[in-house]
Amino acid sequence: MFMGEYQHTIDDKGRLIMPAKFREGLGEKFVITKGLDGCLFVYPMAEWKVLEGKLRSLPFTKADARAFARFFFSGASECELDKQGRILLTSNLRDHAQLQK
Repeated sequence: MFMGEYQHTIDDKGRLIMPAKFREGLGEKFVITKGLDGCLFVYPMAEWKVLEGKLRSLPFTKADARAFARFFFSGASECELDKQGRILLTSNLRDHAQLQK
């Protein structure tokens, strides 16, 4: 679990500097997806795989389970840090979290 609050800007290309404190815990590749209440959720790949397995095991005969899995997977984006510690936030993720600058 990542803790803390950080103030960063998003550049004109949609890149955001990931706090140095989080970089080591995220690893080379990680997943950002739409979260609840207009938030973005960030998962290291190992945690994403566990969560993915749990979501796939939900009863897909239930509309709520299908809707939640669709919401969660459709917004997911695999990310990598560039040499400056930045990530590219896709426009759909920026829109979901109402991030502008």
